[in-house]
Amino acid sequence: MKKTDSVCEIDDLSSENGDITVIQAVAGKGLELARGATVDMSKNDVEIAPLYSFISAGTELRSLEVIKDAEPGSHPNAKMGYSQAGVVKRVGKAVKGIVPGDRVVAIGAGAYHATRTVVAQNLVVPLPVGVCPQEASLAAMFCFALESVYKSDVKIGENVVVFGAGMMGQMATRLYQIAGARVCVMDSNEFRLNLLPEGTVTFPLSDTGWDGLAEWARPYGVEHASVCFGGDATEAVEKLKSCLATAPDGVPHGRIVFPGGAKISLLMASNMGNVQLLSSAKAGPGYRDPAYESGVDYPAVYVPHTVRRNVHTMLQLMESGTLDLSRLVSRCVPFADAKLAYEALSQPNAELLAVLLEY
Repeated sequence: MKKTDSVCEIDDLSSENGDITVIQAVAGKGLELARGATVDMSKNDVEIAPLYSFISAGTELRSLEVIKDAEPGSHPNAKMGYSQAGVVKRVGKAVKGIVPGDRVVAIGAGAYHATRTVVAQNLVVPLPVGVCPQEASLAAMFCFALESVYKSDVKIGENVVVFGAGMMGQMATRLYQIAGARVCVMDSNEFRLNLLPEGTVTFPLSDTGWDGLAEWARPYGVEHASVCFGGDATEAVEKLKSCLATAPDGVPHGRIVFPGGAKISLLMASNMGNVQLLSSAKAGPGYRDPAYESGVDYPAVYVPHTVRRNVHTMLQLMESGTLDLSRLVSRCVPFADAKLAYEALSQPNAELLAVLLEY
């Protein structure tokens, strides 16, 4: 181990001259693996050698398609990825609680797919002994789902329906179950349904499924819903109204949260009654706040569930055995074969969920 004025480091760089390899999307071209210099570190940063990084089949593939179809030179090259587990190589002098050699989880813009990454300290959390780094690399998706469950404000025993059994739906289902809710899932993809926790009640997206949901929710009705798929959710929300908790005057009540990339076109007021529609888009308070990410924390009494605490929550649940994500990792692909991983995920009806890059 060596010390400099600004960082503490351990020997072992990505290459002899310190270059790294990074995955990026290039306008008019698509995905490429490019060589580049290591990112400069500040006193609040942590340099990580990733072990595994998670490919988001939603956000990343959508961004890749837009950039690939754009005119050459019209977009800056975009680094891909935002969730990983790895080993600390260097830490800035202001970093606390993390030292070179630690195994960690990292999320956010700095945690892209590359042989070395530099991430602000509040987005880096030590990985407990015994917690699988493959599963821990899904941390960002967990945080997005956890924030949506917090917004639901669900109570023990309340009825929740999760729409979609993709990554977001899988995470949300597990979290609602941990919170003590009574949970069912609506999806027609048998591969994804088989990855849900054993015993999870499921219904297909069909007339039979909607009838089954209404029966399952009696006598209280559906009190919460989480729309975890992308695309148009208008039909699903309209059909859900008849299954929701209903007041004596026939007005539907409930709370619907949207952590996925869905869109809706609905008539408000009497048509939607007293149904609350909530968008959920962040991994937690502090995410994308440069001051917070660099180490300036919020007062816990006012902001109890920050993004860093959300990552801690995942790792604590995994360490205790309360949260099992082992079913969600479909495939690990060598980093050098990243293009093959993206191609596999982009195939219609691919029987894949979490695909990880392995370094």
